[in-house]
Amino acid sequence: MPQPEPKNPFYFLLLLAGLAFTVTALAYAVVPTLEQKAIDAGQPPPSPFRDALRADGWKWLLAELVAVVVFSVLSMGLDRLRSLQKERAASTMPPSPENPER
Repeated sequence: MPQPEPKNPFYFLLLLAGLAFTVTALAYAVVPTLEQKAIDAGQPPPSPFRDALRADGWKWLLAELVAVVVFSVLSMGLDRLRSLQKERAASTMPPSPENPER
């Protein structure tokens, strides 16, 4: 029975980085609009998160994009390495049994 292939740990990290990038991108796009609506309706309460997003949101997005690219390359590289190892193992000739007639 063939042994199941081990999971690629970089896939999980790639999913987390992609989720973080998506949430940050949505916040970077939507929060200023919501903040403007709150200003139009009255004075919104101060928020350190909004201030940080406004000042450093692009840096967060850039770092998360780099993480997505790095984890993508690492996961593809690990998959390729495993497939090459599997091909190499399949192409080697198994040792022949000793000839019992001799």
